[in-house]
Amino acid sequence: MPPSLPLYALIGIAAGVASGCFGIGGGTIIVPALTLLCGVPYHVAVGTSLALIIPISLAGSLTSWKLHAVDWRIAAACALTGMLGAVLGSIGVQKIPELYARRAFSVLLLYSAWRLWTK
Repeated sequence: MPPSLPLYALIGIAAGVASGCFGIGGGTIIVPALTLLCGVPYHVAVGTSLALIIPISLAGSLTSWKLHAVDWRIAAACALTGMLGAVLGSIGVQKIPELYARRAFSVLLLYSAWRLWTK
């Protein structure tokens, strides 16, 4: 049985809260939730997460801007190169078997968690 709309809404709320609090949400919340809880294939979860980042980031960045917590020079520099990286990454991940992509993503999350924990 496919997941219900309330489950998708809860995933969205969790991603939005994580995004607003920590600047994360797409990869760390949406991708694992869609793959593990909803049974969405990894490559589809990644693409869906990228589409969801737009409205989530817009809402969070506008709120942060109102609170004078955005450096637009840094944002512009990172956004331009980040867009190129996103295109290359989206094309590249489609060429990697799902198992390897999932494992690489898991290693990245574990490494990030370890670095945050030890700093």
